[in-house]
Amino acid sequence: MTESTLINHIKTLVNLSEKEVSEIALFFDFHSYKKKETLLLADKRCDTLFFVQKGCLQLYFIDNLGNQKTSQFAIENWWLTDFLAFQSQRQSNFYIETVENSKIASISFSKYQELLNKFPKMEKYFRTIYETAYGAALMRIKYINSFSKEEIFLKFRDNFPEFVQRVPQYLLANFLGLTPEYLSEIKRK
Repeated sequence: MTESTLINHIKTLVNLSEKEVSEIALFFDFHSYKKKETLLLADKRCDTLFFVQKGCLQLYFIDNLGNQKTSQFAIENWWLTDFLAFQSQRQSNFYIETVENSKIASISFSKYQELLNKFPKMEKYFRTIYETAYGAALMRIKYINSFSKEEIFLKFRDNFPEFVQRVPQYLLANFLGLTPEYLSEIKRK
């Protein structure tokens, strides 16, 4: 896949000349991954920011009991990494894995810094991305603290129907804090 998906997404938030498009694309690597491939390991330095061109990723951690806990999903036109570890160049607390076959654009921390220095308008692009992600995280916290488990699923289904259709039920249940059996029961209603 070409860089067009990424560039088109950037163009929705900032104006780019054709020269800038060709130069910006050089900062990114483009790869295809099979389902269940790991892109980031916990306890390893987080040096990469991922953009989903096609497919789906999940960000998760392993709790003290050894259970996998999904914190976030990313589908087309979404960015994903352990943002705190990426920004500070520390070890990650999370894993990132493909949920389905995926085409990913990625940028290393050093190239990211170089990109922002060379193209200041990319600061606006990433600021908008981060603000949106932060707002979504706040809404998730609000839902968890304001609604019943069933209401959380219904609101999630209404706001993100593509996730409900694409993400395996056990992962979706994990993300929403439900058991797969309870999620099945809610869906049957």
